[in-house]
Amino acid sequence: MSGRRSLAAITLAAWIVVLTGAPALAAPAPTPTPTVDAVPEGVFVEVNPSTAEAGQIVGIRASCTEADDDPPGDTEAAIVESTAFGEVTVQPQFGHLTGAVTIPAETRARSYRVVLDCPGLFTGSADTTINVLNDVRPSRGPATGFGGTAGDDNSTLVLTGGAVALTAGLVLGVLNLRRRRTA
Repeated sequence: MSGRRSLAAITLAAWIVVLTGAPALAAPAPTPTPTVDAVPEGVFVEVNPSTAEAGQIVGIRASCTEADDDPPGDTEAAIVESTAFGEVTVQPQFGHLTGAVTIPAETRARSYRVVLDCPGLFTGSADTTINVLNDVRPSRGPATGFGGTAGDDNSTLVLTGGAVALTAGLVLGVLNLRRRRTA
């Protein structure tokens, strides 16, 4: 008799988990707190994104003012150059020098130096790096197991088998309860 009770208890517990969706109610993973990058002070140049594909547009932000300038702000255009995209003029906008450039599609994949040349005789320069990638994408994922080497889609067979197993468990549970009442 204890075997039937344990079978009924297991069946009941399985149905509670299936019907209430307990796994779906699990707490989500905590979201990391975003951090704000410090704005560079003084003479600097940035490219965004710093890793780009050939043929992609990248933004440039720069400054030719010194850190102790009050109020800080760029009022003259400057030149940014790189072998990745050539020469581009960055214009004053919102207190910094900004611009955008398209990396030519024939640019080879590697790291390139980006140099800011500030106007004037002794105002300085700054540099950074941009990484250019090829526009080559794999045609399909690697055959590492169930996904790439599985072959035919057996999802309907799996779902049907699961439904049959649940139905059989329900029928056995109901029969067990009916036998207990008649005994």
